[in-house]
Amino acid sequence: MRINFNLSKSYPAGWCMVGRTGCNARLSNTSYAAQPYSGRNIFYAEECVTRLADFVGTQSMADLYDRYWVPAALDVFARELAKRVQPGTHVLDLGTGTGLVAGYASERAGPAGEVTGLDPTTDLLGAARAKQFSGAHVSWIEGSGEEMPFEDASFDIVLCHQGLQYVTDREATFSEIKRVLKPGGQLHAGVWSSADRQPAFGFVEDSLGSHIGADQKPIHAWSFGGQEELRRLAEGAGLTIERLETVEHPWRFDSIQQFIDVQIACAGRTDENGKLAMGLVDLDDESWLPAIDAFGKDAHAALGSFVSHSGLSAPFASDEMSAKA
Repeated sequence: MRINFNLSKSYPAGWCMVGRTGCNARLSNTSYAAQPYSGRNIFYAEECVTRLADFVGTQSMADLYDRYWVPAALDVFARELAKRVQPGTHVLDLGTGTGLVAGYASERAGPAGEVTGLDPTTDLLGAARAKQFSGAHVSWIEGSGEEMPFEDASFDIVLCHQGLQYVTDREATFSEIKRVLKPGGQLHAGVWSSADRQPAFGFVEDSLGSHIGADQKPIHAWSFGGQEELRRLAEGAGLTIERLETVEHPWRFDSIQQFIDVQIACAGRTDENGKLAMGLVDLDDESWLPAIDAFGKDAHAALGSFVSHSGLSAPFASDEMSAKA
């Protein structure tokens, strides 16, 4: 069986894998009721490709991102980050993606405020523009963190939710953040902690490295460098750090099975041109099926203790910082 998944479309480095949907989203035509793992090759051959084909369907990358990654992993962190926004402020959401943080910032800033979402990825911004938010007006701008198209001292607050991992020049990006902040303005940012500091999902890096390929280690989204790298970059740009901590919130999936499907079909990878592409592997290539099966077995072994009648809920860690211009 051959399935044309069309998941390898390129996106510029800088795309933040980071829309709002209900937390009970399920894969198309697929039941994810929690079931004990039998040890058989549940991901193999037609069962695997049929389920993943149903999963992808006709959804765009932005659709898949909003439907699965946002409610399962990103939303709770985004809500907390946006709580830093005060009414009436001018806010920049750097690496806005499909507008998750910008939407919450709009609600917090209110009618007297203003929010701008900046991202280099055309398709994700298109999804963001299609959304309606209450509160502050939101403008969507295509551009990069390294060269922001804004005047000096334009914003009271810069928010960046899991986007700093993807910029190509970190020092230039932090310099630009400092430039566009008003004196006394604040940066609030979060980056995923490294695999060795993940209390439940740390196995993913070793498993993918073993079964998918050595280039899976380290996982790019988890390899920013932690609190010390945030400190180095912020202080190097002339920002004063006010908060630096590791925060944990649960990642929630209907089941381990759903987590595996989302990880394989919706994770990002770097393609042969150095750009971010959707899909951990080429799902049209059936030679990957044994590797997917092996990763699934590792996931069941590692995450089984985090499953209850309500599904999979396991902690995930993010290194977060607040700094003042």
